[in-house]
Amino acid sequence: MGVHVRRSQVAMVVAAPGVGKSALTLNLAIRSGCRGIYMSADSDEVTQAIRAAAIITGERVQDIEAAYKAGKGERYDQSLREFTRIWFDFDAAPSLSHIEAEITAYAYMYGRWPELIVLDNLANVFDEDGGEGFSGLEATMSFLADLARTTEAAVVVLHHVVGDAESGDQALKLKDVRGKISKLQTLILGLAYTDTYTPQGRAMGVYVLKNRSGMASASGDLMVELEADLDRMLINDMATLEATAALPDEVWDDFKRDFYEAL
Repeated sequence: MGVHVRRSQVAMVVAAPGVGKSALTLNLAIRSGCRGIYMSADSDEVTQAIRAAAIITGERVQDIEAAYKAGKGERYDQSLREFTRIWFDFDAAPSLSHIEAEITAYAYMYGRWPELIVLDNLANVFDEDGGEGFSGLEATMSFLADLARTTEAAVVVLHHVVGDAESGDQALKLKDVRGKISKLQTLILGLAYTDTYTPQGRAMGVYVLKNRSGMASASGDLMVELEADLDRMLINDMATLEATAALPDEVWDDFKRDFYEAL
């Protein structure tokens, strides 16, 4: 998967609800090989356990859910027990003090700082100083930037978009970031569905809106596509399109018609 986050820097992933920002970031956490902390304020333990099991095993989310409901989830439990590189925290409204305490606890437990710290998502953070709107978001981002420098971790924070961008199917621009928070991040990626179709559905467009280490376009002119198999919570490069590119147009037309009818 073509996503790389540098150590000691803060990256932000923004998208409308349901596009897949949590799926993309959970893939990054599980498949990157990094050791770290995933602070899942926006999703509960059961939801993330099923998503993680799908990524690890490659099986469908609905099949895993059905297995657990039938009392046959032992092998998924075993897969999750064997995956110990990521420490999950499920506080629904973590304060900055809580985040700092979790990371300190991780350091005491393992004798090292985490390599990756994920905050899912920014809007869930409780500001103990009472900051609201832009000032509250800015204070949290300043804290995360200091945290990245102190721990030398890659810090990834998830956030929302505003306006027409909330449709989830149009090109994103830097101005679409909720609260206009963009100064302290080293990398800002925006996610939206594109008009490209794969056997799994519409492709996920990743817009590079800010990138201090390389190319970017605040107007949304720089985008790469990823194959989003959200049935299995897997985000991959578009390699599978090479095998299907020769399909007749009428096959793709039928597929797109059926896809929209199923929505």
